[in-house]
Amino acid sequence: MLRITKIALNGSPVTLKLEGKVHNEWVSLLHQECKNAAADAKEVLLDFSEVTYVDETGIELIRRLSKKHVRIINGDTCIADVNDRGGEAWNR
Repeated sequence: MLRITKIALNGSPVTLKLEGKVHNEWVSLLHQECKNAAADAKEVLLDFSEVTYVDETGIELIRRLSKKHVRIINGDTCIADVNDRGGEAWNR
């Protein structure tokens, strides 16, 4: 399961706080939420502090989103592992 909480403060980027697992069916939901948030703000932040698992599909989405105006925060371990693993699933 993946819970996405939108946090928007006036004049700030939109933050999407993620809790749970980013995998198969939840990846398309996350992608849509990022698109919606990008329509409201110049920058979208994904808070990965409560993410426990990311599968290959989620990793690919993260790579695509990072090329746009989406930035991951509080996910240093996840992102380092994603880059080191080259597409393998990440599990905390």
